[in-house]
Amino acid sequence: MNTFLHQSTVARNHGRLLSILIVVLFVAISFPSTAHASTDEPVFAATYDVIIFDSSCLNSTSCAGERVEHFVEYYGADWCEPCVFIEQEIGALNRTDTFVMQHHPSVVDASFLSASKLRFDNEYRLLFLPSLVINGEGLLTGSSQGLELSNVLSERSTSYEGFSNVEINNGSLTWNASQGDRVSVWRTESIEHANRNRTHPTLATDMMQFNASDGSGNVSKLIEDLNGSLVMVLEHSGVYKLVSDSSNPIGGFDFNENDDTGIQIGNQGISPGQKATLWTMVLTVTLVPAIYMRWKLSKHAIHEEE
Repeated sequence: MNTFLHQSTVARNHGRLLSILIVVLFVAISFPSTAHASTDEPVFAATYDVIIFDSSCLNSTSCAGERVEHFVEYYGADWCEPCVFIEQEIGALNRTDTFVMQHHPSVVDASFLSASKLRFDNEYRLLFLPSLVINGEGLLTGSSQGLELSNVLSERSTSYEGFSNVEINNGSLTWNASQGDRVSVWRTESIEHANRNRTHPTLATDMMQFNASDGSGNVSKLIEDLNGSLVMVLEHSGVYKLVSDSSNPIGGFDFNENDDTGIQIGNQGISPGQKATLWTMVLTVTLVPAIYMRWKLSKHAIHEEE
């Protein structure tokens, strides 16, 4: 009997020791890596250059695009009532240095584009329709965003560069890129509103992406029967960190303010799956003494019955 009690005590002690070791391992993996990650600078997405090709140019044998000073991305929807007034203000925008590309990220719109939704959700991390993104840097939300757009454009300056020797020839787009890691090419067209007597003049209807280092890409499907524009954007991929340009943003707050939505370089700490695995190991090991004691008791009872 004393031998059995001794073995049970040893099993419990071993189990506790293993549990302590695994908890220490868990803490050692989690906390140092988190502390290390916080010292790294976040890396965010960026827009380096924007080139616009008009369809009238694309119908020629060879076509060279034009660089714009301001690139505005407008996110709206056909069912969105406030969007009507924003679009009226955009239509009245009298600036030849600005190109406004409209996105329909809402799945209930007949002109919904999945690439627009991915950009809305994953790259800009937006919450509201309508919203205006200026030069991949500024964000306008709220009811006065259309009225504020012109002033914001006047206050913001850009120095787009990075593309050189850009040309479209027989459906092949060629370029040299001095920075960035991807080239996004958007097809924009004039599309009628689903239920109102008006049109969206530059609505994104398709998109293709290429590695910036490739230097060329086949865009034949984007320019086929195009009556609009191609928008060529040189970017660093990732998540954009936008700064509010709104005097009265939705809800009275800037939902991107102090929100670290960038990608951290280096050790991010263990993943939730890894944590779950470690805790499963901890719980399992803590049960080992009880299981061992149960087995010994059962064996001892059988021995006594014999």
